[in-house]
Amino acid sequence: MKKIFISYERILIFSIFSISILSALEGSVHRSTSNIGNLPVTNESLGCPAMNMNWMGKPTVNKPASTWEKCGDLCYQDQERCKAGWTWTEEAFYKGSCSLFNNSKLMPNQEGAISGTPFCPVEDCDHHHFTTWWDVVSPCFKKRVQNQTIDNPELCIPEPNPTMKTKIDDSIQALKTTVYDSEELLALVDKMYENVPTDYAEYCPGDFDAMITYLKVVVMIPPTFLIGAANYIGVPITTVALCFLHTQEGRKFFANPKVNENMRTIVNVYAEVLNSSDSISVFNDGRYGWKSTCAKRLVKYEEFHGGFKSFNDFFTRDIKDVKTKRPLDNGDYVLTAPGDVALSYHAMNVDFNNSLYMKNEKYSLLQIFNNEPSVAQPFVGGAILQVYFPATKYHCYHAPISGEIIYAEKVPGIIYAIDEVNAAKNNDLIGGKSVSPQEKLDLWLELGQNGIIDTELYLAHVATRCIFVIDSPILGKVGMVFVGMTEISSCTMIKAKGEIVEKGEKLGNFQFGGSSGVIAIQKETVEESKMGENGDTIWRDITGEWLMGQKLVDLTPL
Repeated sequence: MKKIFISYERILIFSIFSISILSALEGSVHRSTSNIGNLPVTNESLGCPAMNMNWMGKPTVNKPASTWEKCGDLCYQDQERCKAGWTWTEEAFYKGSCSLFNNSKLMPNQEGAISGTPFCPVEDCDHHHFTTWWDVVSPCFKKRVQNQTIDNPELCIPEPNPTMKTKIDDSIQALKTTVYDSEELLALVDKMYENVPTDYAEYCPGDFDAMITYLKVVVMIPPTFLIGAANYIGVPITTVALCFLHTQEGRKFFANPKVNENMRTIVNVYAEVLNSSDSISVFNDGRYGWKSTCAKRLVKYEEFHGGFKSFNDFFTRDIKDVKTKRPLDNGDYVLTAPGDVALSYHAMNVDFNNSLYMKNEKYSLLQIFNNEPSVAQPFVGGAILQVYFPATKYHCYHAPISGEIIYAEKVPGIIYAIDEVNAAKNNDLIGGKSVSPQEKLDLWLELGQNGIIDTELYLAHVATRCIFVIDSPILGKVGMVFVGMTEISSCTMIKAKGEIVEKGEKLGNFQFGGSSGVIAIQKETVEESKMGENGDTIWRDITGEWLMGQKLVDLTPL
């Protein structure tokens, strides 16, 4: 088996920019053409922030703000009084004064000040601009966790209704009760806290009681748009649990059947939040909003039906004209992409059964196919392709071949699953080097979730998954396993056993979170194809990404 490619957008390392001089005349911002750091100041890269710079003149308004990024967001929201730009002056850690200016000049005459235009950082799509880990979750996360007064409530994602908040609290309290009623689980949570990797400690709630407090806040937060995060989507619960999942004790804790059942209850309540009108609050044009300029560049809303009534309505969006936008390769022997996907893994000569917990190296058909030997056996010695559905793209899955559905089953699994190898992946973020806090946060954003992302192979065996087997009169049996990942691990099935489906016909969709898919092909089909001649791999010509309906592989026989 060989790992080939995963299409995850990576962030550019945020650099502290050198001083720039911007000017504003009659309310219009004139951007310099000089370089700031290693980036030109253009409409696409606004070159913010300007360090030790201050807009001169009298500000139209002064507001408290904990970071310069939030000052920029306040300016963006109040453009009537912030036509020229903003200046944030630090007063203490995570505390400062934000001044909004209407018509002035920017001059290098105030040490400790940071200035920018109305579009910085909201529309600076090249950089994430998170000062601390707290802001990765949401702009008001820290003060909500610490029960502090929020200075800028207009930047916060509104909390859900009181009834929903009560359901959230009750579900999380049930997890706490489960743990405190078990000496085994109490020992695990103590150890997972003690063994959090050093480089993850500051991005971690602390002990188990702190995690409970954090969960009560993050379960109220719909996934936000995050520049710099994997696939640009915020996964609040995973962000809080990640430090624990990077320990062997944490891996065992979340895989414990009782804990997993509690986490299933919690994420089911979270699903209610994401299915409710409360979750539509993340569809705004602010820095974390799914209608921001940066988000709109990525999502390509024009391809999809709009009018979203909830976050999940957005996540499961349908393409307006799927036949035109996703033309189907109708070759009789062509296996097509089940969705808008990127290549993760592929394998030949797949085994019936393998151990999964020590080395995440081989597929085990028996466990993938719900421990049903009669379903798994036809694919022994055959080929497998695993793909990833990027979170910002189309999340429906379709039949890759025509035929009769002879097996269709939804299998519940582990919500937060990670294998032994990937639990230890990238635990040493800085490699002993001396780095700034910002550089370290960048590394956490870039590498921290790789353990979960790269555990896709393992997830195909243990996570919640929707399994189909189609019997094709041309290609024989083709197995499809659609795997939910992290936050919700949810998939739907709109086709059932006994139904006849055409290639490209919709089978279901993922909900709420990231997802993966596995396609299994019989040994006989592989050996009889030109691509499999002389025992060669049928995957040798595959590329890294596909749109739904495009050719994965042509299995025309010899």
